[in-house]
Amino acid sequence: MDEAFAHQVELARFPTGVKVTLHPSGADHILRVEGDGTGAELLLTAGAMKMYGEGPSTSLALTVLKDAALKGLPAQLPGGSFERLIFPGD
Repeated sequence: MDEAFAHQVELARFPTGVKVTLHPSGADHILRVEGDGTGAELLLTAGAMKMYGEGPSTSLALTVLKDAALKGLPAQLPGGSFERLIFPGD
């Protein structure tokens, strides 16, 4: 998924200065968007990827993260963690 993920991030056109990364978590994926001391993450479950397809579900997750980046990302939480966003339909 790494090369395909990088391509989807490129197509999503996130704001300048924002970094988007993918972190495997068992069968699930955590997608994280980070700015300067700010950020948020979204859990994309294996069930969602199976139900909707890996590409479409990743694209929707990136849309949610991009919207958050455009509105202004929350400050990074103590300990270096990030606020978890809610995936549509959860």
